Amino acid sequence: MTEETETGKKHGFKLIQMIYVIIVLVAVIVAVFMIMSALSGNSKITQVGNGWNAVTASQPFTVGNSLYVTFIGIEGCKFCAAERYAVFAALGNFGNWTFNGKPVTLSTLNISNLSSEPQPYTLFYQANEGGWTINFLAKNLVYSSKLVAFSSVETLNNYNNPLQTPNAIQTAYINKYDAVGSVPFTVIGGNFFEIGAGSSLVPGGIPITLSNGGMTPTEMISGYNTNGSAVNLAITTEANYITAIICHDISNSAAACSIPVVNSIEKTLN
Repeated sequence: MTEETETGKKHGFKLIQMIYVIIVLVAVIVAVFMIMSALSGNSKITQVGNGWNAVTASQPFTVGNSLYVTFIGIEGCKFCAAERYAVFAALGNFGNWTFNGKPVTLSTLNISNLSSEPQPYTLFYQANEGGWTINFLAKNLVYSSKLVAFSSVETLNNYNNPLQTPNAIQTAYINKYDAVGSVPFTVIGGNFFEIGAGSSLVPGGIPITLSNGGMTPTEMISGYNTNGSAVNLAITTEANYITAIICHDISNSAAACSIPVVNSIEKTLN
């Protein structure tokens, strides 16, 4: 192979990279434009239950053919700590979670994989405000779905120092619906959002993760796996609302949408 041929291949590869970057930038710009247009329209916000709000006269926002879902939190936030369990459980109805390449569900998470501080490769950590939570930033924790495009952002670390920055799409929703910057802030399809943890997760204003003096991952997952327990009811109620909202926006194209309680909640969203 001549030097000229090798150089030509390198230039060709760089050109392909540049084209890809341009396509991505154009896609982001178009997406932001669509969102800003939708947010500037005549919309009305109504409460639909368990802390969730619906934005009327707004169509679901998708990334490709997948419904846009985002969770914005702070690592040390006690309310975020509780909400992550429900988000994790609900998303499992529309795709697959894997950890180190192996399928996991909320029921089967490795409760011994934990650290007192957030670590890149641990599933659980203790939020600075109290309460153990799932580590959405664990490098080997991956969510994949053909129906949902999920992203999460932790704006501050466990000690309230800057960590991650919301992208343009997330920032647009924050500015419109959560200008104060309260967390957690969860958006589904752009036409549903929730500021704070779901009502079922904070009975009496205390996050379920802090019940009984603070619950360990073992106690949280064990409680979730016990039908009728306070933890099970708290998480499943919020997870059912998230599931119903997603089903609403994807025209019930998932098996979970036929679950009676989910179907019942969805009927109240219109």
